[in-house]
Order: sequence, then structure tokens, then C-alpha cells
Amino acid sequence: MQLNPQLIRQLRTDKGWTQQQLAEICALSLRTIQRIEVHGIASLESSKALAAAFDTEIRLLEQAISTESDEKGFTAVPVWVPIITFIAGVVAGGGLIMVLSG
Repeated sequence: MQLNPQLIRQLRTDKGWTQQQLAEICALSLRTIQRIEVHGIASLESSKALAAAFDTEIRLLEQAISTESDEKGFTAVPVWVPIITFIAGVVAGGGLIMVLSG
């Protein structure tokens, strides 16, 4: 399942735990915690262990980065989205290259 890696990292650091300490509390490997904090991918069992360690519900850990919004209701967009969109536009249309060269 997909978890929010930034949220997992924030919850861990808020408690003052290292990744190794969280791994021991959850009975998971250090590598598993590292993978979850980077990619947000966890098994149901790992998700349950994290939810128990943080005394919360799994559904709260599943919140995707792109669905988070600020006080004004704006939804966060991952940094890579506009970059990829720009590159795709340049490759598909070649407009920027033509403007720069001509």
C-alpha cells in the first residue's frame, strides 16, 4: 500500500526516534523503514505496525502528498510535475528550441 513518506518521517522525528528505533518498535527491519520513508510503499502488515507505533489509523498514514492542501485549499503539486510537463512540451513541440535558435 502507498503511504505518505514525508508524514512517516515527520511522525518519527517528532517522537525523537531514529529509523533503527522505529524499526525495533515495529518489529521491522531498518531497510524496510528506510524504503517506506523514501518510497512510501509498505505491506499491510508494515502499515499496521507503523500505525500502532504512532498510535494512529492506517488511513491517516495513507494520505497522498498530492491530496494534501494548505489553509486556503490549494492542493500541493509534486515538484517534478511542472518540470516533466515543460520537458514534454519542448520535446513534443520543439517550440523553445526554435525560438532560441532562430
